[in-house]
Amino acid sequence: MKIGTSALLFFAVFGIYSWAGFLYPEGGEWLEALAKPPGTLPAGVFSAVWGILYALVSLSIVQLARSRQMYGETFLMFFINWAVNQVHTWLFIEKHLLLPAAIDTIPVAYSTWLLIRLIHPRHRVAAYLLVPYLVWSLYAAYLAWGIYLLNR
Repeated sequence: MKIGTSALLFFAVFGIYSWAGFLYPEGGEWLEALAKPPGTLPAGVFSAVWGILYALVSLSIVQLARSRQMYGETFLMFFINWAVNQVHTWLFIEKHLLLPAAIDTIPVAYSTWLLIRLIHPRHRVAAYLLVPYLVWSLYAAYLAWGIYLLNR
């Protein structure tokens, strides 16, 4: 895969993963008014961290594509991960459905963990690029469940 094709793939994946963030950018006053669990970071940090994480996911996919390791099961798992991630943003930011959004954090973290396990035997670097995404997904699950419990 040529550099130009790799760059195009990187930015396409980044855009696709960032899609819900563009559609539903911030929770605004509603989000600010919610009680939040200890350890909640300032609102501005989230967009920056998600941007970095989506860049790492994109780089992981590019690494897999360049080494011809992006096929069937791996592609499907990335798609599932993307879909549940997008659904979470829609449930939480757009629809304000705290319990369904909290529940959705489970498949986000679990599918990320499955991706790491699936990719690791074939391409360790691509798998390791997803570890920060897994850690942040677990933190996001803590926050979502905390927000639900404090605001139900």
